[in-house]
Amino acid sequence: MTQTGRQPQARSLATRERLVRATIDEIYAVGYHAATTQAIAERAQVSRGALLHHFPTRADLVLAALETVLADGTAEIKAVSQDVRSGALPLADFVEFLWPLFSGRFFHLSMELINESRTDAELRQCLIPVVQRFHGALDGIWVEFCDSDARPPREARIILNLTVNLMRGMGVQTVLRPDPDYYRDLIETWKAVLPLLIAGPAGDAAFAGARFREAGA
Repeated sequence: MTQTGRQPQARSLATRERLVRATIDEIYAVGYHAATTQAIAERAQVSRGALLHHFPTRADLVLAALETVLADGTAEIKAVSQDVRSGALPLADFVEFLWPLFSGRFFHLSMELINESRTDAELRQCLIPVVQRFHGALDGIWVEFCDSDARPPREARIILNLTVNLMRGMGVQTVLRPDPDYYRDLIETWKAVLPLLIAGPAGDAAFAGARFREAGA
C-alpha cells in the first residue's frame, strides 16, 4: 500500500477510535439511555454520517465501547499480575490496584451495561460473548498469577475470582454507601487473608471439602 493509500486508512481508524472513546466518556457521564448517538458524534467531533459509516447501529457502537473497556481493564490487570508474579510488586499492592479499578470508571461503565442487559434481551445476547472473553482472559491471568506448586490452576482461579467479586461487590455499595473507612477495613482484612489462601493453611482448609477432593482425585 502506498503512503497516499495509508493516510485515509489511518484517518478512518483514528475516527473510529475517537468514536469509541467518546461513547465510553458519554455513557460514563450521562448513563446508557441518555448517551445518544448525536451527543457521541459531537463529543468525538465527527459528523453523524461519519458515525453511521463506522457504526450503523447504536448497538454496534455500544458493543465496541464495552470491548474496549474490557480490553483496557484486562491489559492493566495482566501487567500488574505479572509484576506480582515476578516479585516486583507485593501481593498487597495487587489488592490496592484492584480496588480503584472495580470501584471507579471501569467498574461503573461495566455495571451500566450489565444493568441494561438484564431487561434488554438483544443487548444481553450481544454482550455475553464479550464478557465471556473477558472472564476467560482473567482466568488465564489467574493461572499464571499463582505458582502451580502453591495452588493448582482451579484453586488459583477461585481465589482470584473471589478477590475480584469482593471488590466488585464493594464497588456496588459505594453508590449508596460513601464510607471510605468501611471499605478500608475490608481491604486491609483481605490483604491479610489473601496470602494465606494462596500459599498458606487458609487455602488448604478452603479446598479440603469433598467437592475439591473429588476434583483432584
